Amino acid sequence: MSEGRRGLLKKTLGGAALLVAAGAVPIALRRTRLRTPRSPLRFFTPAEYSIWAAVAERVLARDATAATAEGDGVDQAALRGERRPAAPTPSEIDVAGKADAFLAPLPANDARDLKQLLALFDNALFSVVTGGPPRPFTQMDAAEQDAHLTRWETSRLAIRRTGFQAMKRLCCALYFSDPRTYASIGYPGPPVELVRSVVR
Repeated sequence: MSEGRRGLLKKTLGGAALLVAAGAVPIALRRTRLRTPRSPLRFFTPAEYSIWAAVAERVLARDATAATAEGDGVDQAALRGERRPAAPTPSEIDVAGKADAFLAPLPANDARDLKQLLALFDNALFSVVTGGPPRPFTQMDAAEQDAHLTRWETSRLAIRRTGFQAMKRLCCALYFSDPRTYASIGYPGPPVELVRSVVR
């Protein structure tokens, strides 16, 4: 991450204070619903992996909502009468595992900021304070999770909006870069000659 992007998540003194507070909240107040990673983790803790996996499931949900949908929400392929295979789930692609590998080289300061942001995102107490249910994100049902994402997307706090966009964009980039998703979106794959030139 370049010097110009360092501290991107903090944005303001208020954002920095929130990150510090997130790191100070006792783990007992988080109660993250844990998932089992498919391979050894390089960046995330098991709790952070679980939070990212839960975010990916809603951001890339087939029953997308206003907070998670990309584009206009209209299935253009269906309108044209095209038949495509069902898209793999984020769990099948292991988006959280891909994120773990992608984020592993982050500098220490940026890594700390992101980890504190994830702790804040899954914090039950912070959820209540900001108008959500008294549960961590990983313990919410799908509708509650979508509402939680919307609150972050539309928040007046820059750190929450920036955090939402960072998680959403990375989830989408990692998911759709996997060849297993190509057929479901009608993408034939990278041009053969381009691949050959890169390999050479």
